[in-house]
Amino acid sequence: MERISIRYLAIVLILILNLSSCTEDVVTPILTGTISGVSINKTTNAPVENVEINTLPATNEVYTNDLGEFIIENIPIGEYTVYANAFGFENENIKINVTNNEVTDVTLKLNIANRIASIPINPIPQNNAIDQALTLNLIWSISDQGEQENLKYQILLYEDDDNHIFQQVDDYTDTTLTVEDLNYNSNYFWQVNVISSTGNITKGDIWSFSTVVFPDNRFLFTSNREGDYNIYSSDLEGGKLTQITENNDFELKPLYSNNRDLIAYSSNAEVDYHIYLMNKDGSNSKKVTNIPIAGFHNQGIAFCWSPDNGKLLYSHYEKLYTINRNGTGLNQIATAPNGKHFRSSDWTSVNDKIVVETIGSTIYESEIYLMNSDGSDTIRLVDDLPGIIQNPSFSIDGKEVLYTQDISGYESANGRQLNAHIFKINIETKEITDLSNNKPNGTNDLQARFSPDGASIIFMNTSNDGSGLKSIWKMDTNGTNRTLLFEDAEMPNWQ
Repeated sequence: MERISIRYLAIVLILILNLSSCTEDVVTPILTGTISGVSINKTTNAPVENVEINTLPATNEVYTNDLGEFIIENIPIGEYTVYANAFGFENENIKINVTNNEVTDVTLKLNIANRIASIPINPIPQNNAIDQALTLNLIWSISDQGEQENLKYQILLYEDDDNHIFQQVDDYTDTTLTVEDLNYNSNYFWQVNVISSTGNITKGDIWSFSTVVFPDNRFLFTSNREGDYNIYSSDLEGGKLTQITENNDFELKPLYSNNRDLIAYSSNAEVDYHIYLMNKDGSNSKKVTNIPIAGFHNQGIAFCWSPDNGKLLYSHYEKLYTINRNGTGLNQIATAPNGKHFRSSDWTSVNDKIVVETIGSTIYESEIYLMNSDGSDTIRLVDDLPGIIQNPSFSIDGKEVLYTQDISGYESANGRQLNAHIFKINIETKEITDLSNNKPNGTNDLQARFSPDGASIIFMNTSNDGSGLKSIWKMDTNGTNRTLLFEDAEMPNWQ
């Protein structure tokens, strides 16, 4: 009896182990169904054999047997148009809905054809063309020009060989169709179906083309030209201006990584401003921070890259943090003076220094500090002078810092500035140079940064009454040769 009990317990244990080992991750099944149909002569009800059966979206091409029957199995569920094409008959189609694990029955009644339209030929762009623009004309022709004026066309444009129709045009009478808003570096497939005067459909060949790769633009900026603050990239001439983000939130202060493969920016998508990273074309956006950018008068502007792009530096009230670009390794490196918060900052590889602005509860209480990257050896570089002081930024060699100051000394709680100039301070000698002597009266020069080669300064200029458009300019490092780059733009970055 004891041996039977032991044997029984062993069997139970084996069953439990087998059950636990069979637990697997849940995999979402692919839902499929089946189309089963028959093609018959509409007049005689006799079956029609050897009928070519196709679907849109495309599945399998099949032919009817001698009983007019066909079947298409294991296709994804959804709406389809089933097309029947047979010699001597008008083309026929019917819309159906394929449901999971169900057979959808179809009867295609074919009329004897009295006219078949010619197949489309001579596609432009040519089949397999590359480097096509994002707006282009799709052009085709018909071999029988005599029937041209009686034809209608259905144009189907697919992206990346999937079942998603990027654009569909029905009952079209021209042989040129303009398509817009194509995506960069994408493959497109297009087909022209011809409808004759008697309703016969001639399916055209499927042609393809690919679009140009995303431009390697060196400039980034923010603009609210479409009603929300979004991020744009451009070349120097503005010919490759591209909107990168298209959100209803505020996307601010875009900053390229050194090799321009990533863009750091701030967004209030979660109400508070957080740092995000995305590819240069706007794809693969990922949030970096869990503690937001925050503080006095700090609307998502207080962050910068580390020199090696491995980390980001940002402020949260009186705390200055570094964080790895993947969101790990949050580390507080400094605390602002009593009653002050950190705001804008920059980080240079030269002697591994950080320059950072502190600000009080009123926006004109501001100073600029210099420190090591671990927060040690902090010195005050620019005192709290009359007027607002903002946006410190290192020169390429790390020997100078740009910043702006409203030299009018006007101090308003709403942050208005009357005459903000760009200044350059030598870190060693403390010599200060005014670079805005050529600035138009009634405007402010703000958000200054050195160009990648150090030969120019890029900045934003705007009217001091808050009514005019903000625009991005560049000038020589001595303040001469001011040149307009981009209108309705701010927060420039040149990498």
